[in-house]
Amino acid sequence: MRKLALFALTTALAACGEPEETSPAESAPATAAAAAAVHQAVALTPGQQDGKVIFESVCWTCHGSGGHGDGPASTQALKPPTFHTPDYAAASQAILLQRFQASMQGDDPSHAHMQYVVKLVVEESFKTALTYIPALVYPPEIPGSAAHGQDIFQYRCAGCHGTSGRGDGPGAAALVDAKPVDFTTDTLVAKRDWDAVFAKVREGGQRVHGSTMPPWGQILTDADLWDLVAYLATFQPGVVAPPSWGN
Repeated sequence: MRKLALFALTTALAACGEPEETSPAESAPATAAAAAAVHQAVALTPGQQDGKVIFESVCWTCHGSGGHGDGPASTQALKPPTFHTPDYAAASQAILLQRFQASMQGDDPSHAHMQYVVKLVVEESFKTALTYIPALVYPPEIPGSAAHGQDIFQYRCAGCHGTSGRGDGPGAAALVDAKPVDFTTDTLVAKRDWDAVFAKVREGGQRVHGSTMPPWGQILTDADLWDLVAYLATFQPGVVAPPSWGN
């Protein structure tokens, strides 16, 4: 009888216990929907995804997150080149590999330190990172990285402009006089007036277009601002050329 009572009590406690956790399979659709709401600057190939991980783990310290050669380890004596030049933007993987191998061997005086850096990391990892450079400098017609601009935008700007750039971020409801720009229809982006977009973001709302946007030029570097411009350029289809690796 006592065993039967204990069984009944255990069953009752189990029935009244904490609710079952949602399984990963059940929560996956919601997670996928949230991720899809973030506007992607560019679609990376699997190889470029691997290259991005390596670049952002190792290479960015000298070359900078946006590939401008302004990483925290760069100095006047040791100044990595910027990847935002027509020469790099049009370079094939074979050419990039050739340059890397020259720098690794110390044949390139501007990269003499690479022969020491490469001793710390598997050589194949550096080669994988090279696949990310074409994506890092996209779009080539703007001196900024849309890939890095996406990170800046989602951290700094999405609160007002929304993760999809439609001006519908959670902070937009608190604004009365001027609503955040919808970059999917913005006329400056449509006209490809990149200098005007750069000035608009750098100077902020009060000086340029009457909104409450802060002057980001007081917080971000010019390189970061160009990365933002490059990302904004991707919100409207056809404004910038499609990635070469997708053709």
